[in-house]
Amino acid sequence: MRLFTLPIVITILVAVLNHNINKNKNDSSKVTIASYLKREDNANCVRRKDISNLPYISVPLETLPIDITLNDEKKQSKIEKYRKEIEYLSDKQMLNLIGISNTELKEKYGVANLELLSTYDQNYGKMFSNLQWYSSEIYDEYPKEAVAIMEYMVNTGTDIISTYDLLGKYYVQKNDRASFDNLFSKIPDKNSVSGKTIVSKLNQILEDNPEF
Repeated sequence: MRLFTLPIVITILVAVLNHNINKNKNDSSKVTIASYLKREDNANCVRRKDISNLPYISVPLETLPIDITLNDEKKQSKIEKYRKEIEYLSDKQMLNLIGISNTELKEKYGVANLELLSTYDQNYGKMFSNLQWYSSEIYDEYPKEAVAIMEYMVNTGTDIISTYDLLGKYYVQKNDRASFDNLFSKIPDKNSVSGKTIVSKLNQILEDNPEF
């Protein structure tokens, strides 16, 4: 009778172990996919719900400094374009749906509302992108006004990375540690890609300014 040597036995055991691990991973993946598909099927059967009382966003153009005139003609041309878009979007319905998946939207409000809610979310994204572009352009000449706009954005739950980055740097310049630290609590979803990037950006600012 032929006997297996120890190295051969170990090799066989490792192969069996790897096979079982991979099998479990595949089984787990299949369960996850099946669960997702079942949830999607259920969500697609949810009837339309009332969405009239959702937290719609109305940007207070009358209080935000969007009537700036810059000395830099190129930047002035840009902010005029941004201002027109901001004014146009101010009449649109807007919702901040950051961190909410389409499946969750269908589960909560019905599949018939998905397209409408997606449009409201897109309006929000366009509006706040233009507000940030506007703020960035006026920052050098009007930092306080730019900060006022960005603070409004953060308080409304934006996850635009450059908003937090520019505010963080401003607070460092003003030696305002309380406002800087408060930025971390404003991040809507720290586990999202943008949330993790914002945290990384703010931590990098702290590393670059150890005396702050």
